[in-house]
Order: sequence, then structure tokens, then C-alpha cells
Amino acid sequence: MIARAMGFRVTGDLPAARTEINDAYKTLLGPESDLLRMLDPASAARLIGHPKKLATFADLTSAEAALAADAGNQQARNALLARARALAEEAAKLQ
Repeated sequence: MIARAMGFRVTGDLPAARTEINDAYKTLLGPESDLLRMLDPASAARLIGHPKKLATFADLTSAEAALAADAGNQQARNALLARARALAEEAAKLQ
């Protein structure tokens, strides 16, 4: 799903890329996806509990950061990249 979203991004179809990323979050995280996306990385990691799932969550967050950059929102990009790094660090701790 990330690859498909980035494909949409490359072609300039940012709304389709955004939809793909949101669908990927829901597929990965289930009905709690909105809640998990609001929590701090350490709390999200405790609730998710699986390093590979958490690493994928970090990858999705990084992809979302790329979309924010493409939309011209550098502040959101920076915040999302920091969150992605923190999620990846939490995933490494679980391994």
C-alpha cells in the first residue's frame, strides 16, 4: 500500500496518495488507527506490541511526511518525520 501511495505521489495525484495512506493505516492498525495516530510513540508502541507492525507504522508515517512536504506543509513534514523516527526507535526496542 505504501508503494501504491508513493506511485500516486510520483504522478502528482496527492489526494489518491493520501487516501491510500489512510487506508493503509486502517488496514494495519484496525479500528484503533485514529487513536494510535494521536498517541505519543511510546504509548502507541505499548498498545501495538509487535515490532514489525510498529516498524510499518513508522514507514507509513514517513510516507505521510512526504505527502505533507509535497503539499508545502514543512511543519507537518518535520513533525511526522520526527514521529516516524520515534516509532522506529520504539520498534527496535521491542525486538
